[in-house]
Amino acid sequence: MKPTMNPTPKLADLLQFPVLIPVKAVSHKGVSEEIFRLELADLTARLVPGFSIELISIRASSSGNYYAATLSPTFDTIDQFYALDEALRGHPLVNMVL
Repeated sequence: MKPTMNPTPKLADLLQFPVLIPVKAVSHKGVSEEIFRLELADLTARLVPGFSIELISIRASSSGNYYAATLSPTFDTIDQFYALDEALRGHPLVNMVL
């Protein structure tokens, strides 16, 4: 008897929308905290209606060279999540997205 393969569920199938999904972004070295926060807030608000700057927490690295931000948007669709991920990865102030 041949074993059956269960397909891996898609992310959209595992979530119930609307859903809050924390997204982490790390700045490049030398970017100011204020500019990083404002850019992240603007970008996220364009893609996720209702997002505000208060939904971002930022902390500096131990050396103070870069910042790690946690954004806490509530997504209405999986497309919003993927659009934000792609936009963050392409943003010139963002070094890494987790």
